[in-house]
Amino acid sequence: MERAQVETIIRNLYRRTGAAEFFEEPTVRVASAEDPFFQKFKSVIGPFHWTPQEVLQRKFPEATAKSVIVWVLPVCRKARETNRSETERPSVEWAAVRSFGEILNEEMRSQLAALLTEAGYPAVAPHLEQREIYPSPGWDVKHFTSSWSERHVAFVAGAGTFGLSAGLITEHGVAIRLGSVVTTLELPADPRPYGDDPFAWCTRCGACIRRCPGHAIGKEFADRDKPGCAHYCVTHVSPGRAERYGWLDRALGCALCQTAVPCEFHRP
Repeated sequence: MERAQVETIIRNLYRRTGAAEFFEEPTVRVASAEDPFFQKFKSVIGPFHWTPQEVLQRKFPEATAKSVIVWVLPVCRKARETNRSETERPSVEWAAVRSFGEILNEEMRSQLAALLTEAGYPAVAPHLEQREIYPSPGWDVKHFTSSWSERHVAFVAGAGTFGLSAGLITEHGVAIRLGSVVTTLELPADPRPYGDDPFAWCTRCGACIRRCPGHAIGKEFADRDKPGCAHYCVTHVSPGRAERYGWLDRALGCALCQTAVPCEFHRP
């Protein structure tokens, strides 16, 4: 199977799952499963963060991971535009992207893994594998880390670098969702246009600091307060959600820092 075929599958899933209602056309990147960064993440994130080989072997013990396929889904214009004028909580359109668009992104992960496996290239969607293990003793709840960071994996694949808000700034900006699948299919890895600098594309303009109603973003990358961000969502975004948004029991988030900033929909 060639890369062009994989990209066609992903774009077909984007349209046929209904993800096109929430996102613009996906772009695809590929990382080598043997990239040294995956081992480095055990120090940067935690020893519980999976390497591609570790997560693939959870389902296919005899398989050897070769590639990590990553896609970037830019949030649709309407959701971004309505969110720009908000100052305390996300717009209804933006919240729908998070609550329901991400469900379709999960379907894209699941279906791509299944289709590759059926074609003879065993594959798993690591983000979905986490459902089987959390909460677990290895999960660092205090720092809100997990066994598979889609943002860190996308960085390895050359999709983008981190900003002060901890969002990933891609060629399509920071208002995105990400997906990835690990497979035995060997594809050429994409180069990282920014080298190994995880913050290369952030200008530190401070716009996201001013946009954050929870005061959870600082002037340095290490100042990002993930628990503070989550606390704001629980205390200010979730209350009254049924009246404001019209649904319950789905992730909302805030993400005001991803709109009305220079990196919203392109790389500054």
